[in-house]
Amino acid sequence: MFPENAVLGSALAAAVMLTTAAIAGRFRPSPATHSAMQHLAAGLICAVVAGELAPNAMKTGRPVELSVGFLAGLILMLSAKALANRLNGERNQSGMLIALGLDVTIDGLLIGVAFALGASTGGLFVFAFALEFVAVGLVIGAASAPRMARAIGTAAIVAAPVIPAAAVGDVLLSPMSRPVEAGLMGFATSVCLYLVIEELMREAHAVREHPVANWLFFAGFLGLLLLQMRIES
Repeated sequence: MFPENAVLGSALAAAVMLTTAAIAGRFRPSPATHSAMQHLAAGLICAVVAGELAPNAMKTGRPVELSVGFLAGLILMLSAKALANRLNGERNQSGMLIALGLDVTIDGLLIGVAFALGASTGGLFVFAFALEFVAVGLVIGAASAPRMARAIGTAAIVAAPVIPAAAVGDVLLSPMSRPVEAGLMGFATSVCLYLVIEELMREAHAVREHPVANWLFFAGFLGLLLLQMRIES
């Protein structure tokens, strides 16, 4: 079965990255703007974990599979972080692009996993990760400014893995048994928490923040929770 929802959702997220990179390549954003978008994305991802993943994971009644999936997600992210640090330590553009591409590939895989768990879960993940891709696009655009064409080309290379990764994640995991579902929810929860705590918020706090940034985190969290309530009602 062709994973059309996962492909369309990941393509939308990739398009957001390209558009943001193009704008940032023309009008170089400030570090405070980048930090604000990271706060907003972090709030959205936290809302997905609190309102969708964690409650449904507990309902599976599979603590062993949940724990195995959670640890697998943590190991994956720690390994990816070690590799990214090594690549970034080379201090060249190719290393940065590979590191960003690795992060985007994991995000795409997570989108596919989310659609395998359900269309509503997948939609929420696309919405949350699209905001994270805005932050990635801002980084690419700022590094390429004022050459917009270069920003678009670089963003296209970085975003390329997200669609096949999402398709693979959806195809391989649909349909799934209850134990596999519990494991995947644990995996997705672990990866999302790592993204928020060790990546988005750490990078967001590395620069001088605008006071609005803190409000954006909570606005994103509350907004997505209300959206989830609206969808389920």
